[in-house]
Amino acid sequence: ILVATMMLVAGCIGKTSLVSVIRKRMSSIQEKSGIFLLLAILGFTILLTQLIGMTALMSVMLMLVVTLDDSDLAQSRIYFLIAAVNAAWFGRFPIGMGAPLPMIHNSYYEGLVAEHPEFLLGVFDYMKVGLIPSIVLTIYCLFAWKLIPKTKMDVNAMQHTNKDTKASQLTKRQEQIVWGVFGVIMLAFVFSTQLGNLVYLLPIAGCIILVLTGVVSSQEASCTLAGDMVFCVAGVLVVSSALNSSGAGQLIGDFVLKLLGSNPSSTLVITVFCVVTVIMTTFLSNNGTIAIMTPIAVSTALAGGMNPKAVVLVVFGASCLAIAFPTGCAAAMMAFSIGNHNPMKLLRFTLPFLILGSVSLIISASIFFPVYS
Repeated sequence: ILVATMMLVAGCIGKTSLVSVIRKRMSSIQEKSGIFLLLAILGFTILLTQLIGMTALMSVMLMLVVTLDDSDLAQSRIYFLIAAVNAAWFGRFPIGMGAPLPMIHNSYYEGLVAEHPEFLLGVFDYMKVGLIPSIVLTIYCLFAWKLIPKTKMDVNAMQHTNKDTKASQLTKRQEQIVWGVFGVIMLAFVFSTQLGNLVYLLPIAGCIILVLTGVVSSQEASCTLAGDMVFCVAGVLVVSSALNSSGAGQLIGDFVLKLLGSNPSSTLVITVFCVVTVIMTTFLSNNGTIAIMTPIAVSTALAGGMNPKAVVLVVFGASCLAIAFPTGCAAAMMAFSIGNHNPMKLLRFTLPFLILGSVSLIISASIFFPVYS
């Protein structure tokens, strides 16, 4: 229930005028060129990544990309670069679509750590671990964007994607309600220890307020609250509890520990889960990879007396690097299809991206969340 209601509240931020203001500002950079244009595009991408989902961001940024001249900053190059920066900064801050992420990922292993709530993710944990990799990958994108091949954009796909990209217009009062509800809920999460079970009721109350004030229709709210992700989370909760109560989680953890050897170092543990996740999410969807790898990672950590938060954060961070193939995430799918890119020809850009992202993620996780702590 908490995940479902937070997804509805977070989605309402994308309806506010903030997104429209950013889109208007984007039109003012079309006359710029060179490094200034590139920096502006990346800046807008990072900002929008925190507010709206991948598909919506790629659709909004496409309207800017199609206005670019056919020069070194080719449309297909920049569009794929936007997908890479989107992946590098996804879920870094607890606002917009990043707000419900800790709750969603906690649900994947909550049943395994029922007696240790301190092992669940906090609101700002993704930011702690993710900022270093995000900065490293952004710098890489600034210097390596010419490694992306020039291709001819798919005009038909562009026309199809440009449909329905306008955000709903809210009144000033409704926008104040959206930000007020979101602010109260996020403040409640910060003081969740003191509030106890009350923290679960506030998002529900927030959703009721958003519906009664007309920010979202009852039909839209129903669709969001009963979406595929909600049922996926509910199902994983049951599996997670079953792994714990049946002892299967312990067996999985012991098996992986045997493969890692006796008393594996923290760097080895984090590296193994990072590399395996990157490989899996290259060929599978990032959400599917997280759902599969999180219970395994937590079971292994618990069996070895480690801090599960470290490996969970590494699994999430590594799954975000899903741009080598179109199956990895929505942003990659749109960048490949609309940009007509060949995954093999893109490897000279995506392979260093994956390596740099993995190395910086391993270093960051080791600093902020040591495995043996």
